[in-house]
Amino acid sequence: MEQARRASDLDPAYFFPYLAYGWIDVEAGKISEAIPHFQKAQAMESPAFATAFLGYAYGASGDRERALAALEELRKRSPNGKILPFNLALVYLGLGDRARALGYLEGAYASNSQWMGWLKQDRMFDPLRSEPRFLALIRKLGFKP
Repeated sequence: MEQARRASDLDPAYFFPYLAYGWIDVEAGKISEAIPHFQKAQAMESPAFATAFLGYAYGASGDRERALAALEELRKRSPNGKILPFNLALVYLGLGDRARALGYLEGAYASNSQWMGWLKQDRMFDPLRSEPRFLALIRKLGFKP
């Protein structure tokens, strides 16, 4: 949190500290508190993954309509309208659609997504930890289940 504050102080127009604030809230189980941070990050010049985190938070907090709207916003923010599999996985994970989330995580693995390292310990993936497909991904990544 302190590092995010320092980054924000250095450049208040940079989206990443707000994304970090939201992620810290998600990790603490405070999904609803993460939403304003993710909204602020999305409103700044930010890549599509900021919208994916916001979509996750909307879904995980029970706001299905806004989570689904985030999918359309992702399409607009993604180069050539092609949404990266990891971004789709986040939104569907928030919506509680484990099968779709796992399918997109497998696609993210196949496309060498830089985000795959988060699967090992990030709390947002806890609902998938008992799934055989998730455990297979963890092993492919070289992590111990």
